[in-house]
Amino acid sequence: MKQHKINTLTRGLRLAFTVGAMAATAVPCAIAQEGADTTEIIEVRGIRASQKANINTKRFSDSVVDAITAEDIGKFPDKNVAESLSRIPGVTINRDFGEGQGVTIRGVQPDQNLTLVNGQAVGTAQWFVLSDATRNFNFEILASEMVAGLEVYKSSQADLDEGALGGTVILRTRKPLDLDANSAQVSVEAQYNDISTETDPSLSGLYSWKNDDGTFGILVSGSYQQRTVHRETNEDFGWFGPSIPRIDPLIEAPQGASSKGAIPWGMGSALFKQDRKRQGIDVTAQWLPTDDLDISVHYLSSTMEADNVNSNLIGIPFRGIAYMGEDTNSGTVSNGVVESLEVTGLPQRPGWARHMAYDNIFRDGSEMSTELLDIEGRYTLPSGQLHFQLGTTTGEGTNRDFFTEFWVTPDDERANFDFYNPGGANPYIDFTSASPWLANPGDEMWLGGIFDQVNSTEDKENYLQLDYSHFVEWGAITEIKTGLKMRDRSFGQHRYRTDLANLAPTGEGSLGPASDFWSGDMVNVEHAQTNGVAASYFMPDKTAMYNALYAVAECNDSNSGGLCRNSDVYLKDASFDIEEDITALYVMAKFATDGLRGNIGLRYVETDSTSKGFDLNSGQAVAYDGDYNEWLPSANIAYDLSEDVVLRFAASRVITRPAPFQLAPAVNLTPETSSGTAGNPGLNPLTANQFEAGVEWYYDSASLVSFTLFKKDISDFIFTKTVAKEINGQQINQLSTPENGGTTAIEGFEFQLQHAFENGFGGYFNYTYTDVADAEIDEAAAVYDDAGNIVGATLSTRTVSFPNTSKNSFNIGVYYEADEYSARLNYNYRSEYFIAQTEIGPRYRDEQAQLDAQVSWQYSENLTIKAEALNLTDEIWENYYVRESDGLRLGGTQSANGRRLFVGASMSF
Repeated sequence: MKQHKINTLTRGLRLAFTVGAMAATAVPCAIAQEGADTTEIIEVRGIRASQKANINTKRFSDSVVDAITAEDIGKFPDKNVAESLSRIPGVTINRDFGEGQGVTIRGVQPDQNLTLVNGQAVGTAQWFVLSDATRNFNFEILASEMVAGLEVYKSSQADLDEGALGGTVILRTRKPLDLDANSAQVSVEAQYNDISTETDPSLSGLYSWKNDDGTFGILVSGSYQQRTVHRETNEDFGWFGPSIPRIDPLIEAPQGASSKGAIPWGMGSALFKQDRKRQGIDVTAQWLPTDDLDISVHYLSSTMEADNVNSNLIGIPFRGIAYMGEDTNSGTVSNGVVESLEVTGLPQRPGWARHMAYDNIFRDGSEMSTELLDIEGRYTLPSGQLHFQLGTTTGEGTNRDFFTEFWVTPDDERANFDFYNPGGANPYIDFTSASPWLANPGDEMWLGGIFDQVNSTEDKENYLQLDYSHFVEWGAITEIKTGLKMRDRSFGQHRYRTDLANLAPTGEGSLGPASDFWSGDMVNVEHAQTNGVAASYFMPDKTAMYNALYAVAECNDSNSGGLCRNSDVYLKDASFDIEEDITALYVMAKFATDGLRGNIGLRYVETDSTSKGFDLNSGQAVAYDGDYNEWLPSANIAYDLSEDVVLRFAASRVITRPAPFQLAPAVNLTPETSSGTAGNPGLNPLTANQFEAGVEWYYDSASLVSFTLFKKDISDFIFTKTVAKEINGQQINQLSTPENGGTTAIEGFEFQLQHAFENGFGGYFNYTYTDVADAEIDEAAAVYDDAGNIVGATLSTRTVSFPNTSKNSFNIGVYYEADEYSARLNYNYRSEYFIAQTEIGPRYRDEQAQLDAQVSWQYSENLTIKAEALNLTDEIWENYYVRESDGLRLGGTQSANGRRLFVGASMSF
């Protein structure tokens, strides 16, 4: 089968876009220059005007800032704010489920950046049980229609919340006194996905009212969206081979091969299906009791229902070469990699060596929500301005998992599959050719794994902020700003499970053969874009399996030795609470003189943190304190070298706290795939000294050329280490744990070119280069004897990589805008990046690209009709491994989310 690469059409389009955009943005020899004495007041309408507003924000900021306006979000083919952010230089996103989620800024992963709404944190949560609690704002939950604009602060300043290593995203919502009275807007849309072949609706609207005096107003906006997600995945469950000392004695060469080889522990053919419903409401009341006092109350609520089911047919080729004397399966080995293996049931195979499984996980009732209540006031004095803000925010997630698992018996000669891995980098399994019974099951598989689980998460913060700006005339200093902020934040996860004691995986003692639970429906996975082959296999009946679970008697003293049910058991090893009290003080001076402007400040922050959970061995409650404080200086300087050229310099010290789950004395385990994640309460926060310098040429009102150098010297960076470990009697072959990795550095540059012609055409190109130095760490390494037994330990030094950092990323776009029509194309690319260190070697996410388009027709003054397309070239995402012993690439998980097409209309009144 094929090794996935960005497809030929995409590469051709990339070349065409590069040439076209560079031509479209070529700077004319003579361009009329505009004055830059004062900030322009811009009415944002249309693509060109929104580009002008974005440039205006960047140009007159004291710090290193990029911006997007609401009209610009509307003109991009973006269904949430993360998609819009990906157009900004230095910003990349992940789209694991086909929609923008986390935001990486200048090579720094999402949970080490900040996203604020009107300057304050937002409680967030996850709908997916395998998503660990992070500080990362989940952009899936927020529709772009609810945002008026945003800024990305890439340099730090004293009056911004600490916590961002890469950058701070500030989302701004609308206020009623900024709009005309009785303003209204409604948008309707239909969305089509070419994998699910479903069409789903969405609706958004806004109404704003204010009194005749313009002193009181109320704004209400809302959104509703349905989305049917179908994701096809060719999934790996980790690679193992003779290059791993503990594995070498446990495996043999396949029959017919002369040497051992590396092979995935398991490969799965998976279909993920989800019905999403996202609804949100945003209400703002604003009051001006006097000319000097402005008070607003803001309420935001957004909920996403995320019912889903994941069907995964899993083959375990590793057990086809596991040590069993002469009973390995037949196969071939090349370059130390198993390239083919005919895995079959064998009479002498032991009971634990079951080689095929079929998982169905039903997550009805899963959802996530966020809620924010904020009161903000500004009081203007003759010599300054007092600002206050207080509020509360809560994010809640409910993850429901009804997990079912069928197994084959290891000696059943009917249970077969063919593993292929041509070239070593393209692993997949053909299930149905070797096991046609999967389309009409009998007793080849047995329901031998089942549980019903609820996982609840909460992220809550209460905050109080006071700021005072004192206007002065102390030479170049124009303002002294001081402030205090107090926050108490808590993160919690609690899990309850109903399962069966003494359930046998197969045969008598299981819940029965697959034929007892077949619904008559089929799971059909095409794998048109992945290495996998098309497969069709039976879909079990959820209700029948659910009834079978709850028909088993509760465990008690009389039946504890046989099959019985444990109901609503609190899972201590997966439950935890993190509590943080954070106090920050700052002082910042603003200055402006003779073309020089900027700010210099100092922020002091204290963090009192407590991680609560349970000891994995004893089950006893434990608590870990992590108190620390930091002084965080910052300076931002902008110098107008000429009327249209700005030089910038910035320097600061920043701190980033570990993610909540990273601090938890807890684990999230998936025993059925022998994988999981674990926390580490001993983690230290990251700190960094960062610097940047740049030049910006604003040669026209909607055009610019800029170049920025940046560097971050990081201490105590966090990386993910994947190890094998036994937890509560379960062997977990891939346990991912966070570790502090010493020091490293990120350095690179951003280039941006943007130009708008008078004939309606325009284009933009931005490129970011990010180089991360590998860090050396010292760690204990096991010493093995010839039989693979650990006989001691030694201290070894090795290098680790900074995660989530693409060396190259760029955006290319062209657009055309006339009075009635507009069109836009955008191509987004990021190169491969490191994910985690595994036993066989590092795991990476391969390069990714996406082409999006939008066309619109201004049918009348109040009505616009539009069509949009996302992922036009049908790209996928893919992971791969690099074998540490020789640098050979080994294939990993591939997922396809398909194309998304939209048709809709927006009306304004």
